[in-house]
Amino acid sequence: MSRDGQRSSRLRHRPSRAIPSIIAGILLLAAGVALAWLAITRLANGTWPPLLQGPRDWLAVLAWNDPAIRQIGIAAVVAGVVLLLCAFIPGGFNALTIDDSRSGAGAEEPPVQERETVMTRRAVARLAKARCLQIDGVGSAAATATTRRVHLNVTTSLHEPGDLRARITDAVRARLEETGLSPVPQVTATVRSRD
Repeated sequence: MSRDGQRSSRLRHRPSRAIPSIIAGILLLAAGVALAWLAITRLANGTWPPLLQGPRDWLAVLAWNDPAIRQIGIAAVVAGVVLLLCAFIPGGFNALTIDDSRSGAGAEEPPVQERETVMTRRAVARLAKARCLQIDGVGSAAATATTRRVHLNVTTSLHEPGDLRARITDAVRARLEETGLSPVPQVTATVRSRD
């Protein structure tokens, strides 16, 4: 994928933190519904529901310096810190950048300024898998990719694979370099013999 222009949004973006937001929202909504139900029951009947009898009695005998209060406080602080970290620490990039400055080297036109070319992690994994399947001795392959690493799980019919792992990693790394990924992710492989 590529996009030109100064006003366009970046193609290589970080994912939104929707999952932690949804979890926090559902928990807060459930707490709000429960508190509203308890308050309405208290106002309508003049007493708290029998469901709260056990927790109410337990809370009535607690003191501020009770170990249970400290444990509840520590758990609340840890949950809050985890949610804050989820909100502030950015997620991983969804794509890898391609250095396309080499493509305009011999052209008559000057290269386009502010051009961004990216390749999604899924596309990098598919490219690595396709290159791996072209290597002699590889029966099947599966690939996963992050912005820093590509890992291949390879199955071979060879009883002794020998240097197959090195050939795979070298060939895939060379293909990723030819593509122009910048920086080229580290390539690792796990080779298993099919029984």
